[in-house]
Amino acid sequence: MSGINVYAHYTSEEDYPDFDYTGACERLARAISCKTIDHGEKTEDIPFERLHALVCSSFPHIMAASTFEEVRRNLLITCLGTDPSLPCALFLAHQDVVPVVPGTEKDWLHDAFAGDLDETFIWGRGALDIKDMLMGELEALEYLLARGDRPRRTVVLAFGADEETASAGATKLAAILEERGVRAEWLLDEGTTTMFDGALWGAPGRVLTDVCISQKGYLDLRLDAHGEGGHSSNPFGGTSLERLSVAISHLVESRPAPELTPIVRDTFRALAPHITEEPLRTLVQDVDANAEKIASLAAARRGLYPFVVTTMAVDMLEGGSAAPNVMPGDASATINYRLLPGTTADDVLAWVEGALDGTGVTATAVHYTPAGRMDSTSGAGYAEVSEALEHYYPDVDVVPSFVCGGTDAIRYEAVCDSILRVIPFRPTPEEEATGVHGVNERISRRTYAQGIRVLVRLLERTVL
Repeated sequence: MSGINVYAHYTSEEDYPDFDYTGACERLARAISCKTIDHGEKTEDIPFERLHALVCSSFPHIMAASTFEEVRRNLLITCLGTDPSLPCALFLAHQDVVPVVPGTEKDWLHDAFAGDLDETFIWGRGALDIKDMLMGELEALEYLLARGDRPRRTVVLAFGADEETASAGATKLAAILEERGVRAEWLLDEGTTTMFDGALWGAPGRVLTDVCISQKGYLDLRLDAHGEGGHSSNPFGGTSLERLSVAISHLVESRPAPELTPIVRDTFRALAPHITEEPLRTLVQDVDANAEKIASLAAARRGLYPFVVTTMAVDMLEGGSAAPNVMPGDASATINYRLLPGTTADDVLAWVEGALDGTGVTATAVHYTPAGRMDSTSGAGYAEVSEALEHYYPDVDVVPSFVCGGTDAIRYEAVCDSILRVIPFRPTPEEEATGVHGVNERISRRTYAQGIRVLVRLLERTVL
């Protein structure tokens, strides 16, 4: 990715010349200055109230044409269309941002919550994740309303307040929509922001971006090994840590083989005309027949590994002894799994319990979010989102994929059959690498403006 000149793939930047891009950057900066961090029960309301007040004052045409609902700290904005028989278009974003990592404050060139902007960048936490999307969606809709357009299709904007933690806000907003019988034709939420080198997929010379139509699941699993403690001169039967280590070794050695989900099969099919690297070039002529071989090749590449594997990361160990001559008591390990679409927690537990048989170690699911439903590239909105991206980022191939992390979108599956995850803003590799959850998060004015154009075009072609 580092070799890609993102700006070389921008075009049609002269579109919508009457749009107030300077004002949009200033409004994003003010949104960033609202320190909307979710701390669970200790969350401060005032930063969210400031952000809500900013939305109300900044977008008068939306406020005049819409219902504005605050559901505690969450927002639901409904701009009614002229044809109530049409399913709505649903736009998501989250208001909350992650905190600054303690000890890194001095490394920020601009205070993370000052809302600074200069000639080139809008600086601060949330510039990329994802107040740019929240404010950009509002800016695009406000622009259309201000120039006199009235959507035929109702537009709903749902902004959760705790995506980075519990996603309880999105769960509540989705439940409200379901209770009201609201159906969405399609939904847009955050996903990838990057352009990446096709060489990773065996297509060197191509520049790719993706629209994600699912997301991986999340499972924390705790392994427990009982130990009696005592003097280490007689470790008959092994210590709890030993049995735990053996159990983990069994899990590592018996991991399921890599696999191609239907989505990744479609990715390879879409890229097949451009894949020149052997043996992939030959194998992708019949993806289904060669799925095992393709999956094995992909699993050997760091960048593709998460797309073909339900990953397992042993992240926490507890219960060691405080002295080398004392055997530990109970010991435990926590393993984080990211589940491929189509894989469930029961699937993982069945495999784990089989691998642990005879070790004396037990497994318990601690936290679980299922993988997203696998939607289709032929679903509503996919072609329109792809067209908007291709229009403003030409010579970039749009391919289907899935998000390896989590988003609020999964909470809305009951009200929408076509969930699309992609952020329309395309920052430079340097901005992307250091900014999201990192130090000196920022977005260039040029990147922000281009992403807004994508959203305007998408709205023009889907709701007017």
